[in-house]
Amino acid sequence: MSVKHFLYFFIFFTTFIIGTTQAQTSFVQLKVEHWITKNGVPVYFVAKSEIPIIDIGVLFHAGSSQDRNSPGIAEFTAQMLDQGTHSLSADQIANRFESVGAHYSANVNQDMTLLNLRSLSAPQFFNLALNTFSSLIKDATFPKKAITRTKKQFLIALQQEAQTPTAIAEKVFYQILYGTHPYASPLLGNKISIEQLSQEKLLNFYHRNYVSENTIIAIVGNITKVKAMNIAEQISATLAKGKKSITLPVPLFHPLKNQRIKIPYPSKQTTIFLGQMGIAVNDPNYFPLIVGNQILGGGILTSKLFNEVRNKRGLCYGINSGFRPLQTKGPFLIVLQTRHDQAAKALSLTQQTLKNFLTKGPTLQELQEAKQALIGSFPLSITSNKDILAAIEKIGFYQLPLDYLDTYQQKINSVSLKQIKLALQQIKPEKMTVIMLGKK
Repeated sequence: MSVKHFLYFFIFFTTFIIGTTQAQTSFVQLKVEHWITKNGVPVYFVAKSEIPIIDIGVLFHAGSSQDRNSPGIAEFTAQMLDQGTHSLSADQIANRFESVGAHYSANVNQDMTLLNLRSLSAPQFFNLALNTFSSLIKDATFPKKAITRTKKQFLIALQQEAQTPTAIAEKVFYQILYGTHPYASPLLGNKISIEQLSQEKLLNFYHRNYVSENTIIAIVGNITKVKAMNIAEQISATLAKGKKSITLPVPLFHPLKNQRIKIPYPSKQTTIFLGQMGIAVNDPNYFPLIVGNQILGGGILTSKLFNEVRNKRGLCYGINSGFRPLQTKGPFLIVLQTRHDQAAKALSLTQQTLKNFLTKGPTLQELQEAKQALIGSFPLSITSNKDILAAIEKIGFYQLPLDYLDTYQQKINSVSLKQIKLALQQIKPEKMTVIMLGKK
């Protein structure tokens, strides 16, 4: 994974956008409809008739924070769903999706497991795709041969992760920052935890977490609300009632002072992670911090960090900062890569730039430019059905207001210098966790 892609991953959800397109004068309006199925599952729907496509997302409160004593089981379970059901083999499942041009995917993060289906809306294509998709949700069997094969794939992925500097630094950062909190559980688990997974463990996780009490459905596409309601009923009717996943505690750890962890690694440059606890999705300071971070390190080529550390002094190849809000406090991170002999200097300048920004705050011009960048690029983040689906999945999962997308630009536009300065006070530059990975 390149640094560019890694940085993008960490700031994507925070703003729904990365980029600096020209500001738009009109605000986005997108009607999000919401209801509850007979089985108690919340549904979020946006009608889009421009193209003959239907996108469906089924979200479960079954992220890696629910791994408990089996790190990696959430990710492993999600990747096993299409390996067989009571009536279909893995090949039959793949052939059914392929025969109608449908695309199925499964993804996991700290908070959720997300299953997505994209299909043509015409009944001769969509009906088979939906039936197959529904069967994965209700009837996955986790065949033992497939478990053995998937274990090998996970172990290879873990080996690759152990050879990727950013992945190593990220894993250590989460473990140090979150300690015993569920967010410390690595998505891919570890060699021992993966080898210990069994069909029984996977079925227990599946039946405990893939239940209606843990589910949200999102639908976008070329259908009426009535049709969307029928789709949601078909999916939710297959789910057992179950119990809600455990509520995540608020992580409270803050080091008394900066802590620095050095990891020897034979790489050509030093990778530096600098950060601490950030914010939850529903934090009242969300928008001031998003605008403030755009100025600090979110604007890839226009930020203070990039200008001071990269442009003026050439001390790094790239540098960026970002919040990753989650159900509870996600991290605030600054990530950079630099030459070994410049690592100490680059880190020191990064820390000083952060401290200066937190003390002085942004200028009025910087505030206006950040707003223009965020407001102007926002419409591009919800132009496709897939983008809209991702947005309403977040609205549903994190229980954001239905008009969240409609008011996003106005809320960005209303942020003041005073609000940013007050919000930035929750970042403590003297209490940062620093990970330095490179030659000894």
